[in-house]
Amino acid sequence: MYQNFLTKITVLCDDRLSPPLFSEHGFSVLIEREGESPILFDTGSSDVFIKNAEVLGKDLSKVENIIISHGHYDHAGGLKYLSKSHRRFRIFLREEAFLPKYSDERFTGVDWESLKSFLEFVIVKDEVLKISDSIYIFGSVPFQNDFEEPDPHFYVVKEGRKLRDFFDEEINLIIDEGDGIILITGCAHRGIVNIVEYAIKKFNKKIKLLMGGFHLYKAPSSKVEKVINILQKFNIDKIIPYHCSGEEMIKILNERENFRKA
Repeated sequence: MYQNFLTKITVLCDDRLSPPLFSEHGFSVLIEREGESPILFDTGSSDVFIKNAEVLGKDLSKVENIIISHGHYDHAGGLKYLSKSHRRFRIFLREEAFLPKYSDERFTGVDWESLKSFLEFVIVKDEVLKISDSIYIFGSVPFQNDFEEPDPHFYVVKEGRKLRDFFDEEINLIIDEGDGIILITGCAHRGIVNIVEYAIKKFNKKIKLLMGGFHLYKAPSSKVEKVINILQKFNIDKIIPYHCSGEEMIKILNERENFRKA
């Protein structure tokens, strides 16, 4: 858990949580801010985020808004387990998240039709959208370098055609703490360097904390090193890699004693 005077961020789902918490392939965090309604960012693959909330004593009944970073099952699969709560949550996502998604021939999306009876979907069209007094979501991150692009094995089906998935729907989250921002990513399919550069440009503030999935688990060491070297130049106070970031990134960050890390 990350905590300061104003913000509590609790990881409810990740690939490497330790008992008594449950672990699975997925990502979910609960964001609590003084004077604001708590927000859930992603829901993992199953009901693990609900079980872990119970273990940690977190009351999800106070959550009104849920942000879905993109349409993969390991970030939105947990939504179906909210049917038992008998509440109608607002789900913020981009329209492209509804497209059928695949990794090669394996379905990696979500059965959205089965969720419409008990969830309220808010289709995000704005480049940057304010969710609460201090929380924003943003997408439409452009590809700005020659070494970050989505895995070519991912594709979507649109109007009967099989198309490469460039994750146009990907949403990232910002918490504005006044003297800096916290940046949370789901998988960073559009590139963690691209996302960081875009966030700094849009919000014109220092990043105090960068956390989430960075999708570098398949990347060679040379690429991971390159990404870390670039991130280091942004003078980010703390980086905490989760989910799909990969063991190599965690290893390199921990080896760099002069670099602020998890």
